[in-house]
Amino acid sequence: MTRVATSFALSLWLGFHAVTGLSELAHLAGVTEIAGQPLEPAAGTTVAASIFLAALTLGTAGLIVVALRSLHGATDRLRRQGEHLAFAGIGVSSAMVLAAFLFGPPLAQVFDRVDLAFWSIGLSLVAMAFDHAMFTADDPDDELTFRKTLAAIERSVPDASRRRDPMRAGDEERR
Repeated sequence: MTRVATSFALSLWLGFHAVTGLSELAHLAGVTEIAGQPLEPAAGTTVAASIFLAALTLGTAGLIVVALRSLHGATDRLRRQGEHLAFAGIGVSSAMVLAAFLFGPPLAQVFDRVDLAFWSIGLSLVAMAFDHAMFTADDPDDELTFRKTLAAIERSVPDASRRRDPMRAGDEERR
């Protein structure tokens, strides 16, 4: 069973962090528009703040990429590692939102609406908890058991050509 809700939530956070980090790097390079579309103003008010924000957001995006890759790994160890990394990525995002709420700029400029960011964190945690509770690894024996059960059911159902209707038995004998 795949982890659709977790993958969706992590993908949204991945996109957010990657775009924010690349936007900060673009501002550091003096780029203010891409393909004629203006970029949001830089969140960092100083060069040091912009470098810090770019490193923090791109590092978090990288963490989430590794988490997504591990969550869909082939072994239980990889999947457990992916869950831990996913919670770490959401933890860093939570810390950023909390810092934006408590301390203001430069993180407050990254999150225009801190209240919506808190909702996003909460919903992401709910999605991850739901997937953790619902996830079961695919077991090759399950498929074999399923096939055996279907074969047993097929054998237990009488064949239509051998089946006789007791109400019509007398009709057939009279002919």
